[in-house]
Amino acid sequence: MKKIFFIIILFSIFGCNENKNSSDKLQVYASIYPIYDFVKKIGGEKIEVYNMTSAGAEPHDFEITSKDMANLSKADLFIYNGGGMEHWIDAIKDALKDLKYIDSSSNIDSKNNLDPHFWLSPKNAKIQIENIKNGLIEIDSDNKNYYQSNYNLYANRLDELDNKIKISLSNIKNRNLIITHPAFGHFCKEYSLNQIAIARDEADPKAMADIITFIKNNNVKAIFYEEFSSSKLVDSIAKETKAKTLTLNPIESLSKENIEAGEDYFSIMEKNLISLTNGLN
Repeated sequence: MKKIFFIIILFSIFGCNENKNSSDKLQVYASIYPIYDFVKKIGGEKIEVYNMTSAGAEPHDFEITSKDMANLSKADLFIYNGGGMEHWIDAIKDALKDLKYIDSSSNIDSKNNLDPHFWLSPKNAKIQIENIKNGLIEIDSDNKNYYQSNYNLYANRLDELDNKIKISLSNIKNRNLIITHPAFGHFCKEYSLNQIAIARDEADPKAMADIITFIKNNNVKAIFYEEFSSSKLVDSIAKETKAKTLTLNPIESLSKENIEAGEDYFSIMEKNLISLTNGLN
């Protein structure tokens, strides 16, 4: 927080003379990849959208820089995830009071759920893209029909994805999701799964013993881990329990290779569903 405060002070001294971007298109910044992807889908050719976090970066570790502040000072709109994902958002709002902000998680029921990974539930993602659509229309009403049309298209795709997941997971008998990164709280709530996080500290023998006992006692057949994280701990537990290991992608960030291959929210969610059905069946 001290670092953010220092950057804001520097920006207030040196960064206020920046001119607005000369492009005719709306300049929109998104805090993390899933929001960037949603904004890009709704805004289409009417906007220029930028992702604050670089490809492959860990959004939980993101720290605002003076360059970010300068970029945001030229933006028309900043759309963020909400739910505590962006720990630095209040400081930015204090520094850039004239910038329009959209909290994409508005109207999402997160009571008693501190998990900010709203987008992993297609129903929540639908609320997020509606908030994004409304924000774009508010500052660019001339293109209301365009944004509404894009929203309708992707809202339907999210409904289809939701229905596909429901059908695919409806007959799963073992509903215990053992995972290294507890990012799937909203997903599990939506589809009646039981998320159980593996302690990341391999040096904690009790936590290791507890999870191994749980896996054995509940006939769990698979352990899930993030695609870009180390599988050392998972492999150790899998060896002890004879469970298989599979990846799940929380879509917090996509690698440069993923993006160049044309991956997006929908393609990654489809891959996640394949992993889940393979692991939980």
